[in-house]
Amino acid sequence: MLLQPYRVLDLTDHRGEVAGMILGDLGAAVIKVEPPGGSPARQAFPHLPPDAGVADELKSLQFLAYNRGKRSIVLDLAADADRATFLQLVATADFVLDSGVPGRLAEAGIDFEALRAANPRIVCVLHTPYGLDGPRAHWRDSDLVLTALGGSAALCGAPTRPPVRVSVPQVWRHAGAEGALAAMVAHARRLQTGEAQFVDVSAQSCNTWTLLNAMTASAIQGVDFRRRGAFLQLGGVTIPLVYECRDGHLICITSGNTMKVIVPWMVADGIVDASWNDEDWSTWDMRFQSGQPVAHTISDVAEAYERWMHQYTKRELLERGLASGISFAPVNDLEDALAFEHLQAR
Repeated sequence: MLLQPYRVLDLTDHRGEVAGMILGDLGAAVIKVEPPGGSPARQAFPHLPPDAGVADELKSLQFLAYNRGKRSIVLDLAADADRATFLQLVATADFVLDSGVPGRLAEAGIDFEALRAANPRIVCVLHTPYGLDGPRAHWRDSDLVLTALGGSAALCGAPTRPPVRVSVPQVWRHAGAEGALAAMVAHARRLQTGEAQFVDVSAQSCNTWTLLNAMTASAIQGVDFRRRGAFLQLGGVTIPLVYECRDGHLICITSGNTMKVIVPWMVADGIVDASWNDEDWSTWDMRFQSGQPVAHTISDVAEAYERWMHQYTKRELLERGLASGISFAPVNDLEDALAFEHLQAR
C-alpha cells in the first residue's frame, strides 16, 4: 500500500473526516483522536434503525462510512496526562488532521509550534470553513451557506427560479478530499526540505474548485456562466439535456458522436427518414456551434430525440447506450436508485 509506512492522527469531526479515510484507504495507519464522549461526528444523521442492535456510538451511517479502518483513542487534551500522551503520539506520527476554527488543538492550547517541537517533520492539515484568517474566518458555517458562498448554488437550478443546492451535503466531502491531497503536497514539500508543514484548507475555496470551467468563464469569454436548469450552454447555442421517455426522464448530451450511433436507430424506428444518415455527424457539433450550415438543426435533433425516446423506458435506453458506448443517464428517483443493480451489487 502506498502510505503503509505512515501514521495519521485524525482529530477531525464531520468537517474533515474524509481526509483521514482517504489516507487510510491508501494504506496509512489512522488513529481517530476523540474527545471524552466521542467525536460529535458519531451523532451525524442518517442513523441505523433502533432495532439494528448496534451501540449508540456506532449508529451514524455517515460516521461508519467515513471512518472505516481507523483506530480510536479518547483523550482529553485539556488534561495534562492526556495532553502528554497526545504529544507522544505526535512524535511517532507523520500527519495530524484537525477541523474547525480554531480547531480542537488550538482550543486545547496546542499550536503548530508545539506540534513541531514534538516532531520537527510533522505535517498538520486544518480544515476550516473560510480559512484560518481573513474577514470571514469566524463566520458561522453550514453546508448551505458554503455552497452559496462557494458559487455552486448559483449554477444549479432553472434560470427563472431561485438557485438550489445539491440535496446531499457535499461541501465537507470535497474539503476532506482536498485535505488528503493537501497532506500529500505538504508531505512532498517535507521530503524536499525536511521541515514540518502546516496547511489551511478552506471549504469555501474547495467548493469553488468544483465549478470547473465556470471558474474561468469570465476571464475567457467575458461573462460568467449562468444556471440553465435542464439546458447546456455551448457558446451561443443552448442545448436541451433532459428528455422524456416512456417511464420518466433521461439525460443525453446531443453530440455528433452520439448522433452517429442513434440516427440509424431512429431511421429503423421510423422517427426520421433515411436522409439523416447523409449528414456528416463527425463535424456536426463544430459546424452548428460556429454557425456553419447543417442539414439538421439542434431543434430538429431535439424534437427527433423526444419522439424516439418516448417509445422506450429509462432502463432500456440505459442498457442500449452501455452496449453501444454512448451515455444515457436516467433521472432516477429514490425507488429507482434502490433497485439499481450496480448499487445492489455493491
